[in-house]
Amino acid sequence: MSRIEPVPAPEGTNPLQYSAIAGIMAHRPEILDAFGRLNRTIRFEGLLPIELKESVRRATAPKIGCNFCVALGELDESFTSERERLAVRFAEKIADDHKAVTDEDFAQLHAEFTDDEIVELTAWICLVTVAGQMFGNVMDVRPATPEEAEAYQNAIHRRVVAVSGAPSVP
Repeated sequence: MSRIEPVPAPEGTNPLQYSAIAGIMAHRPEILDAFGRLNRTIRFEGLLPIELKESVRRATAPKIGCNFCVALGELDESFTSERERLAVRFAEKIADDHKAVTDEDFAQLHAEFTDDEIVELTAWICLVTVAGQMFGNVMDVRPATPEEAEAYQNAIHRRVVAVSGAPSVP
């Protein structure tokens, strides 16, 4: 049971629009709205692929301790690229101790990412760890149900397909 009972989801919302965390934030609709806009902007727009951002989210969730976020899916460490591996390791370092980030870490990132991409990556890591997962941990948000986790992954997949233009696999 969460420390604050979530407000029920409005009719017709999907798991990317409204989660258990969003239900708690909904006690202050203006905060939920602002958080949602920022989350959508960083998660689904920009230069970095959604799949890379989802790997970052999965990698940091257990470190921060958000039960809901952890239940949405585990990190698959068979990375598709060096960029994804570097992004995940950078995110894990920030989640472990943001004060431990060094110039060497940025030198490694610069080997694979542009400055604009590093800004986007860091903004995503900070949003998902501090504003999302830490909020979920502090509020003791219940774990996502298997149905919520499946709906979330399906929604992410649909977004990836929409962005890539690839045909969707049923």
